[in-house]
Amino acid sequence: MKYLLTGNEMAQADSLTSEVIGIPSIVLMERAALAVAGEIRSRTVQGAGVTILAGPGNNGADGLAVGRLLTDCGYDVQYLLLSMKEPPEGSSAMTQQRILRAYGAELHAWNPEALNAFKPDVIVDALFGTGLARPLSGTAAEIVKAVNEYRARTGCKVIGLDLPSGISSETGEVLGCAFECDLTVTFAYYKRGHFLYPGCTYCGETVLRQIGIHDRSFDCAGGMRPEMIMLEQQDAGRLLVRRNGGGNKGTFGKILIIAGSCAMCGAALLSAEACMRSGAGMVKIFTREENRVIIQEKLPEAMLTVYSSLPGEAELVAAAEDQLRESLCRDLDWADAVVIGPAVGRGREAQILLDALLTYVSEGRKRAAAAAGTGYKPLRGIVIDADALRLIASSDAADALMQDRDPDTVCILTPHLAEFADLVHVTVPRAGRDRIPLLRELAGRYQCTVIGKDARTLIVSSVEREITMITNGNSGMATAGSGDVLTGITAAMIMAVQGGEARGHRAAQAAAYIHAEAGDQCRRRMGERAMLAGDLIRAEESVFHQLENPLPLQASDPQ
Repeated sequence: MKYLLTGNEMAQADSLTSEVIGIPSIVLMERAALAVAGEIRSRTVQGAGVTILAGPGNNGADGLAVGRLLTDCGYDVQYLLLSMKEPPEGSSAMTQQRILRAYGAELHAWNPEALNAFKPDVIVDALFGTGLARPLSGTAAEIVKAVNEYRARTGCKVIGLDLPSGISSETGEVLGCAFECDLTVTFAYYKRGHFLYPGCTYCGETVLRQIGIHDRSFDCAGGMRPEMIMLEQQDAGRLLVRRNGGGNKGTFGKILIIAGSCAMCGAALLSAEACMRSGAGMVKIFTREENRVIIQEKLPEAMLTVYSSLPGEAELVAAAEDQLRESLCRDLDWADAVVIGPAVGRGREAQILLDALLTYVSEGRKRAAAAAGTGYKPLRGIVIDADALRLIASSDAADALMQDRDPDTVCILTPHLAEFADLVHVTVPRAGRDRIPLLRELAGRYQCTVIGKDARTLIVSSVEREITMITNGNSGMATAGSGDVLTGITAAMIMAVQGGEARGHRAAQAAAYIHAEAGDQCRRRMGERAMLAGDLIRAEESVFHQLENPLPLQASDPQ
């Protein structure tokens, strides 16, 4: 597990390391500079021309130190400053400038003609790094534009220190403009902007180097750990409990999947097969009669309950609705976990099914009390996706049932950005811009876990402070049915992780990681353009093999 920091969290870690632990900031800066200089030396020929673009703060001071170390190694180094204003006395920038002047180095103000005359092979962006909180403008914006044009024209390599200047460390958004880097060397921790779009596309290759700032920097001061983590293979593997060697198909979970409207059985098939491939012992699909034949032909391993469309005659509708509810409740009594939503539609039948499920769950404790001694148990969890999410967003009654849900039943929502915007009643642009606070609001409202699907999926839970970012996966997964696969995996994971109040959070983490890693397995085999949702299911075999048979951990980089 790795933390993903904001610029403010990184500044706090830096400060605590120096002021509480006692490692001088100049030592941390020297280690950062050594890491960057080492990367440049390993990728260029000795004596290459390097231009250092230095801002007025610590990022600029890092850049000046990099230039000094490269000078010692025989590189031809040019220093161009954003501002020639004297840095504050005692600042890192002042210290590094004095060292360079003692070296006899010349420090010049930014001038595009000087850059073009020097013709560098490498340009180091040390203007702002993670310390930027507003759009670039003035001279800084001019530098970015000139450097990006120079890079495109000459093939010069641009290296960012910590984060390309112009990228928000917190959201990954472009603050006006930003350097297009070939390599970004970041220190101590990854930042959120390294992985969030569009910022990650400006980083080029990103390498993480340790400089002496560790988790103990937060712990020793009694501070809170960073809020966001990225999940790695060993973390996902630890989430899964060992399968019971003496178990049977009932041991590994009975999953009911309410999916598929008239002639729309693809989503039901994808969810059901993904669920079975993820270890569920028994899967039953609850769907329209018209889907019966193709489901039985394509997935004979799944059980099936079908229902017919509601009659057109008004006097028959009430009885048919009651029959539909009763049929569903019988299957709910059978199930351990339930999926609802994939291609179920948004008509009257879908609304009845959703309301019946939510009523069943909200009355879970009453049912348990009434059935005392009969072995009744509440549902372990429900997964709500697609059409069912839109129905909740548009129904006050469903909203109330969601809030009144039996807390012993885990609830996981899996919205993409447009569904998420509907649920929190904002526009799609705002849902993307204010994603984290709105995800927290939604999870708190329904006391649930939310898998916020996007190019970078975020997982937020009402029972955990941490936010999980899924950093694997790729654009090939942006294909019809991919979300249905995730829904099926998620339902299976409810039965595959440890219990307790964090079951939903752990299930969501495991499912999202497995789904994304399956996408990466497919990319390696067939590329991104040719990928189909069904390919993700077939890749699960390899993913689970890796999770259950991990390679030994490699020694970490000592730098």
